[in-house]
Amino acid sequence: MKPAKGFTLIELLIAVSLTIFIITVSYSFFNFIEKSGKSSAKSSKLQSTIFPLFYVFLKDIESADQRYGTLSVKKDAEGNETLEFYTNSCYYFKGICRVKYWIYENREKKLHYLIRSEYKLNSTSLTGVDVPLTSKVKEFSVFFSKFGNWYDGIQGGKPSLVKVVLKFEKEGGELPLILKLRNQTFYL
Repeated sequence: MKPAKGFTLIELLIAVSLTIFIITVSYSFFNFIEKSGKSSAKSSKLQSTIFPLFYVFLKDIESADQRYGTLSVKKDAEGNETLEFYTNSCYYFKGICRVKYWIYENREKKLHYLIRSEYKLNSTSLTGVDVPLTSKVKEFSVFFSKFGNWYDGIQGGKPSLVKVVLKFEKEGGELPLILKLRNQTFYL
């Protein structure tokens, strides 16, 4: 009689161990691919928000007209900063207008909106045109630079550079935007 051919216990254990190792590595690889895809989708949503915000801030701050008043930063009752200045980059009014950036908090929906308000120059009305720019910004801080030093925008002054730090909802992080004011030296 011939002995029955089959696998020994050691061969079976080696085969099972290799199979478990291959399945574990495959699962880890596909799990990594899935997580990076989700992260990439979240990142692209955030990046699609950043460019329009940068453009609006850039256009407004580059066109700031300090002959009518300097850039001012104030805190509201909740402690949120507001940035206010005069610019000739008006969307709803002709000429120079007063622009104000501020955060509106909707407590029911637990959302924060970055609002750009535009007011007519020399208008006695306190109402202007309020445009929500995004609901992804939780808060923002403003810093001014003069002679190479950054200081809190609440201190005021005529800066050469303005840094607006946008803090995004949830795990979005922060985005510092550094913008240069246009030179307003006039010669007669």
